[in-house]
Amino acid sequence: MLSFSHQTDTGKKRDHNEDFYEFNQELGVFIICDGMGGHASGEVASKSAAQKILEILEKNKNSFLTLKSSEDISKRRNVVGVINKAIFEANKYVHELAQKETSKKGMGTTLVMALVTPCGIFIAHVGDSRAYLVRQQMVQQLTEDHSLVNEMVRSGVLSKEAAKNHPQSNVITKAIGIREAVTPDILFCEVMEGDTFILSTDGLHDYFRENDIAIMREENTIRTLASSFIKYANKKGGKDNVTCICLQIGEVGKPPQHPSQITVDTKVKTLKKIPLFAGLNYKELCQILEIIQIRNVTSGVEIVKEGKSGEDMFVLLKGYVSVYVDGRKVNELKPGQFFGEMSLIDKSPRSASVISDNDVKMMRLTRSELFPLFKRESRIGLKVFWAFLQNMNRRLRDNDKLVTLMSREFEQKKIGEFDTFRPDNMTDKNLKEKYTEKYKDKIKGEKTETENFLFDLSILDFE
Repeated sequence: MLSFSHQTDTGKKRDHNEDFYEFNQELGVFIICDGMGGHASGEVASKSAAQKILEILEKNKNSFLTLKSSEDISKRRNVVGVINKAIFEANKYVHELAQKETSKKGMGTTLVMALVTPCGIFIAHVGDSRAYLVRQQMVQQLTEDHSLVNEMVRSGVLSKEAAKNHPQSNVITKAIGIREAVTPDILFCEVMEGDTFILSTDGLHDYFRENDIAIMREENTIRTLASSFIKYANKKGGKDNVTCICLQIGEVGKPPQHPSQITVDTKVKTLKKIPLFAGLNYKELCQILEIIQIRNVTSGVEIVKEGKSGEDMFVLLKGYVSVYVDGRKVNELKPGQFFGEMSLIDKSPRSASVISDNDVKMMRLTRSELFPLFKRESRIGLKVFWAFLQNMNRRLRDNDKLVTLMSREFEQKKIGEFDTFRPDNMTDKNLKEKYTEKYKDKIKGEKTETENFLFDLSILDFE
C-alpha cells in the first residue's frame, strides 16, 4: 500500500513559482522539477521536463510494472535504462525549446523523481533537488547535490557548515536542458513497511537538518506531512519556491508483511560492519547492494573449493558455514561474517574450502560487477581500496608478530619437534593464547611438522 501527500508554494520572496510537480499514482511515478532561467523560462523548463518524463515512462510501463523481485538484476537494469531514456528525451526536448526562442535560451531545470515498483523504489535526480529516506526514525539522504559547493565539500576544500552560507551555493553543475545531454544519478532501494521517502526542492531542504526531518515525520501523518514542510519553510523565511512530495510504504509501526523484508535492513547493517565498506555512506552502500546477488544453499554444499580460483566474496545473512584447510576444519562462520574477499583483488587459488552447515542465505559480490562500479563511482573505489589496504596492513602486522613470537620460542628450545609448540610447552603467554585459539582443532591430533604448522597461518584469511 502506498500513501502520499504533495504540495507546492511560491514562498515569501518570489512573485511566481518555477517549481512544477507531476505524478501518476497508478504507475508509481512521482516527479519534481525546479526551473531556472528567469521570466517565464523556468516555469516552461520544469513543466516541459516533468511532463515529457511521465510521457516516456507511460509508454514503457511494462518494463517496471512487471518487476516483481528485487533479486532480478537484469530486469532492474532494464528499468534504469527506461528512466535514463525518459530523462534523455526530456533534456533533449527542453534544450531544443531553448534554442528555438531567444527569450528561453539558457533555461533549464533540476529533477528529483521516484518510481515505486512492487520490489523497491528507483530514485533519479539531476541538480540540487533531493530525496530522503526516513526508516525507523533514522534519516538518510539518498541523493548528492550536483552543485559547485557540494563538489568543494567532497574535495575537502569547504566544510559542510561553510557551504550553507557560501555565495555560490545556488550554482549547480548539472541541469536538464542546459546542454545537449545530461547524465542523471539513479539509485535503487529495497523498501520496508513504514518507509517514508521525501522528494523536495532546495526551497525546502535549505532550511532543514536531517534531525528536523525526523521530528517532523514523527509529529505528522503522511497526509499532513507535505503541508507541514511547506509551512515550516515559509515560517523560516520562504526565500524560494518550495515543493515536496512525501511517500509512505505500507503503515508506520507495523511489522513487515513478509520475513524477507527484515533482510532489507539487515543487508545494509551487515555491509556497514564489514571493514571494506565501513566508510561508505548510505547511498554508497545502496550502490553496492545494487550489484549484490542473493544466494540460498542447502546444508552440505561446498560454496568455495580450496585450490580453485574464483572472483566472489560472500557475506552470511542466515545460517552457518565451516572453513576447511587440507580437509581439516579450522573455523566456523556465523551471520554477519564474510569470506573470499581476496578474490575481489586477484585470481589466486582459494586458500580453503567453505561448506554450509545448514540452510544458508548469503550475499554474493563479484569482481566483474564491482570494478565497473568503481569506474563509474571512483569515490566508492577509493574508499574500499583504502579500507582494504588498512585491513591487509593489520593482518600483516598480526602475522609478523605471531611469526616473531614463534621464532623466539623455537630459538629458546632449539628443537624442531611439533610437541615443543603445543600450548602446554609454550613459555610465551601471548603466543600460547593465540596458538590455542587458532589451532584448537589441530592440537588434539598427532604430531605435525613445523612447516605445516606455519603454512596453516593462511586461515587468518577467514577471520
